[in-house]
Amino acid sequence: MPKNILIFSDGTGQAGGLRPDENRSNIYKLYRATRCGPDTGINPREQLAFYDAGLGSQPPDSTLFVTRAYRWLHNVVSQATGLGITTNIIDCYAAIIRMWEPGDRIFLFGFSRGAYTVRCLAAMLGQCGIPTTMADGSPLRRDIGTTTRVAREAVKNVYQHVSSPKDTVYLPQREALATRFRQRYGSDTGSAANAAPFFIGVFDTVASLGSYTLSAALVAGAAGFIAILSYMQSFFFFPFLPTVLWATVAAAITAAGGYVATHLKYAHDLPGYSFYETLHIASPKMKFYDLHLNNAVWYARHAMSIDENRADFARVPWGGSHSKGPERPDEYPDWLQQVWFAGNHSDVGGSYPENEARLSDISLGWMVHAAKNLPDGNTLDGFGIKIDDSYLRLNPDSLGPQHDEREPGYVGGRFKWNEGLREIQNEAILHSTVLERFAANGGVQHYYKRMPYRPENLRSHVKVKGYYVSPLERADERS
Repeated sequence: MPKNILIFSDGTGQAGGLRPDENRSNIYKLYRATRCGPDTGINPREQLAFYDAGLGSQPPDSTLFVTRAYRWLHNVVSQATGLGITTNIIDCYAAIIRMWEPGDRIFLFGFSRGAYTVRCLAAMLGQCGIPTTMADGSPLRRDIGTTTRVAREAVKNVYQHVSSPKDTVYLPQREALATRFRQRYGSDTGSAANAAPFFIGVFDTVASLGSYTLSAALVAGAAGFIAILSYMQSFFFFPFLPTVLWATVAAAITAAGGYVATHLKYAHDLPGYSFYETLHIASPKMKFYDLHLNNAVWYARHAMSIDENRADFARVPWGGSHSKGPERPDEYPDWLQQVWFAGNHSDVGGSYPENEARLSDISLGWMVHAAKNLPDGNTLDGFGIKIDDSYLRLNPDSLGPQHDEREPGYVGGRFKWNEGLREIQNEAILHSTVLERFAANGGVQHYYKRMPYRPENLRSHVKVKGYYVSPLERADERS
């Protein structure tokens, strides 16, 4: 009997389930209600789930200072540079390899950079499929070590052979690498991969994998740390200036070596290409570039934030004129739906305290409804996700408080995220609760003040532009 396989990839710094009372993202809330276990009503023969904590998330508390310091530094670097996103993709793909059987339906859910992760994962599934055998033709070994090794080969050697839209010369090479991978691991159907996601549901995909500003701050911090250590040792061992210069050069060489080691791409014995033709340095993965949605995906849903105002959190388009989706009866739900919701990034994807989570409950409820009420592609009986409702009790409110991550800023408000409003087309789809928020008498709570809901980027939208006209202007229009 085919089952559902659910993959959940959380947002930056998000790791649910570490404490009994915590701020939870929509991703972890949904995972908690859909996983099988002794405390849920989910039948493992019908559905399996895997949760991947967000990029730069904190592990459980450790009493070892060295461990805590290392993890803190790793988290800071991850959030600033995007380090670790490859590991997230590998972990999710390996989980699918372990759980998947032919006929199973794959559901991918993600928030923020976790949305980036599952969108990359979906694209990679379209290229590599899901292995069913080992490279020597023997039955697939499903232990964690083997599946992780196979997943790492697919991600690093195939999918990441190209990491920039400018690297078009290497796209045919990636196609050849993907074909070779599918043939080697029994995931080829003759001309395409043997599986694709059935449903993709993402909350507010962000455009950046890292921040150049934070990366520069890390470099400055490292330089300062080297200078301090060099100065302190100068009282006992070597002169300060030569030491700091040599230490800086050594650090720069180490960083450059690390970059080359992680970005050098090549392929051996690829039909039609010499080794030197495949040899290149991949571009830094600081921006989301893969905007394509595989036509083999049956359903895709994207909840987007109207009010996110940080330039580093620009929205990422999805689909396009080349993306049409599979053929289906007219009564089936739309292939791709992208809907705008009130609130900032985490007001849509969750992670604020429950007392302030009414807006994120709206987008989560919308996503749950979309993922539950789906036909299977052959009948209208429906094979959406299974949910234990006792673990997911939502209280959506269109008039709930919204947040602003640019406020109050840092160092007494002297430093803030760079501002950048989202661009929203005049006929873009707004969730019905957005209209309710516009019509609210007495306004709504916006961070520290109550005011009418009038986001500047909706001023020209066909459904709400009338709210921006003053009573005097309306009188002039009628006269």
